[in-house]
Amino acid sequence: MAETKDRRTCVIAVDGSNYATEAVKWFKKNVYRPGDSVLLVTAIDHRKHMQYGLHISPKAVTMTPGNPDSITHAFAAEDKKANELLEKMKTVTDGLGMEAEFVKMSGEPGECIVKKAKDSGADLIVTGCRGLGTIRRTIMGSVSDYIIHHSEVPVFVVRH
Repeated sequence: MAETKDRRTCVIAVDGSNYATEAVKWFKKNVYRPGDSVLLVTAIDHRKHMQYGLHISPKAVTMTPGNPDSITHAFAAEDKKANELLEKMKTVTDGLGMEAEFVKMSGEPGECIVKKAKDSGADLIVTGCRGLGTIRRTIMGSVSDYIIHHSEVPVFVVRH
């Protein structure tokens, strides 16, 4: 018979959406056991602020980097938003009577969540789902899709 651990490590992906909040509530109601180590993970993806601008004129095509001051301001705004999100999620977990650790990472959300799960020795991952249609999900990508296909541990996707 397989040996079971008394203390599980559970990673929950949060992004500030109602879907993520519902995933936390679903986890508490259906999966959580006292003593579980719960990690709420959010990721800040700064890549959109680092893109080059493409300028096309009749004589030339040039690429220019973004304005450094604008990039710095955008980074600070994203960081502030992530801190506010984690405070909001702390209120949610406190209201549920569930202790949790809050983790802010930088990078593509799916990659960050899978990496944190691996690095922390997580036993499972919980994520919400926006319910994108097949075409939109194919074009835009989906964090939950990425997690499902790259995680080494079971993934619960909480539908809206």
